[in-house]
Amino acid sequence: MDSSIKPISIIRSLLLFLIPGVLFWLHMKWTVPFVANILSLSSYASWLLVGTFLLFLPLFSVTLVFIKKDGFNLDKKTILSRLFIKKMKGSDWAWTFGGLLIAGFLAGGITYLLTTLPLGIDISDIKDISPIETSQLIGKERFFLLLLPVFFFFNYVGEEMLWRGYTLPRQELSIGGRAWLINGLFHLVFHLGFGMIMIIVSIPIFLMIPFIVYKTKNTTTAIIIHAILGAPVQIMVALGIIS
Repeated sequence: MDSSIKPISIIRSLLLFLIPGVLFWLHMKWTVPFVANILSLSSYASWLLVGTFLLFLPLFSVTLVFIKKDGFNLDKKTILSRLFIKKMKGSDWAWTFGGLLIAGFLAGGITYLLTTLPLGIDISDIKDISPIETSQLIGKERFFLLLLPVFFFFNYVGEEMLWRGYTLPRQELSIGGRAWLINGLFHLVFHLGFGMIMIIVSIPIFLMIPFIVYKTKNTTTAIIIHAILGAPVQIMVALGIIS
């Protein structure tokens, strides 16, 4: 079987984002409240369960299935090589933190404009962009702190494996130098359930991540950026440091 990387059409690559995006929305709308009610959990604790095992673990697993279907072996060396998950070099770190600073500055500028222009948007609209109501883990829910590392792994590594490691190189073969832009815009589709305010504010971040991977040819940069943007805030929320 030919194990070379093959191009992917626009429609098929869009479906790789759209189908999980629909699943994401369904989980937020129905599964998370259902599990929270059945198990008497907060929405956030329910989301840790649902997100880990019904969304991000499947994304991780689907990537391995796709790699195998494309003719690659599923040993560690081959997986890392096919997904361009490499050790970080000095230039990779420079792209990572430089990109974070630029994307953060641009996202801050967009936030400022949204809250100062006469658009009827106040700061609480920006603050509460997540459809999952985050809250401190208390009582029996403190055991979910043990789940956080698992959630983080399948969230940050699982997403970036599929969309940056697996899909982006195939998009490059089909559409060339614009692949990072299409990849970033399609990633917005996955998050449509968060609403348009979140989408608008996050455009610089969603575009910066695939651009950096495109430039460095290293998916590890995306995993690190994703983790830096998500993990510290979630840990502080879970511990009650911030609300």
